Amino acid sequence: MKVVDWFLDLGKLFDKNSKTDKQRAQLEIDFSNLVTEIRICELAFNMAVNRIASAIAKCEIRTHVKNKNVRKDEWYKWNVRPNPNQNATNFWMKFVNQLYRDNEALIIKINDNYYVADSFVYDDSQAFNEHTFSSITINDLTLDKNFKMSEVFYFKQSNERIKALTDNICELYGKLINTAFSNYKISNGSKGILKIDQFAEQQDDFEEVLKKMMNDDFKTFFNSTNAVMPMYQGYEYESLPNNGKATDTRDIRKMFDDEMEITAMAFGISKQLILGEVADTSKAVEDFLTFVIEPLTELISDEINGKNYLRSEVILGNYIDFDTSKMKHIDLFDVSQSIDKLISCGCFTINEIRTRLGQERIEEKWADRLFITKNYAPIESALEQMKGGNGDG
Repeated sequence: MKVVDWFLDLGKLFDKNSKTDKQRAQLEIDFSNLVTEIRICELAFNMAVNRIASAIAKCEIRTHVKNKNVRKDEWYKWNVRPNPNQNATNFWMKFVNQLYRDNEALIIKINDNYYVADSFVYDDSQAFNEHTFSSITINDLTLDKNFKMSEVFYFKQSNERIKALTDNICELYGKLINTAFSNYKISNGSKGILKIDQFAEQQDDFEEVLKKMMNDDFKTFFNSTNAVMPMYQGYEYESLPNNGKATDTRDIRKMFDDEMEITAMAFGISKQLILGEVADTSKAVEDFLTFVIEPLTELISDEINGKNYLRSEVILGNYIDFDTSKMKHIDLFDVSQSIDKLISCGCFTINEIRTRLGQERIEEKWADRLFITKNYAPIESALEQMKGGNGDG
């Protein structure tokens, strides 16, 4: 679908001096169909992108210093308010939309604040020197400064521009849906024969009366739930039975669902998540995390770690990562046995578990201690007890 063609058709539609009524009517139909295709494309694309953006926005970006999770200014910027005009949710929603719509996205740091660029010019002509970015626009403001690659966070999808692929799919399905809708109107419409005798044709006002009947009277008659059609002398209307099978909207809905499903497949999202189906939702969420969210969080964290920290700092354990566990809703009663196992085996403290569950920490020393059940013991101790038992026997 080309935007240029859209505007050309729009200009033709309103060029009333060069078009007959029939041509303008056809252009109106074509224009309506084109608008439908565009809306369907945008809906399918936005549904998939919003699924991903919402998931990323729910993740916590953890900041680590010497392999310990800390919450300082960097954590606040990424998780609460990256800049004075956006909260973190809006920031990441805009970022994901830019990344999937343009297949690339740019985050710049100005006055210790982070901003997602609306547009930019990327110059990669220098193979062995730093690439540069110019004409960076943020909220209709174009920056005068050119930025080097080391001064920005630049993200690019490895695959072909997904927006172009989904547009091609949606354009085809848009035409199919328009055709199905036309067939729906035809199959469920009313048809008939208007008989006109010679007496009516010979009247001086014949054309005026006929035009009024066709454009006004019949239109009102067919569009009304209950109506009576007055007939002039010399006119006789005979309704034709609809011998074909009337269609319903389920065929149109099925094509719409097919389009949503194919678009979701292009993003790597299961149809259960895009269509709101409940069957196998847990498996769909796991696949969504594994094949969509985690690769995206790796792309983001690798770029931020490579620019915000020196190599020596990363080696020492200074880095950021995404906690994707906050994406999934957790029912405390469903995981109660798992909580018991995680604490009793000494794997997590009580406060660590409470934090993962979204609960407040307990400000007591014992809540940050590791516990282990008496059933667990080192293998050496178990062997010693076995030997002692055999000796006594």
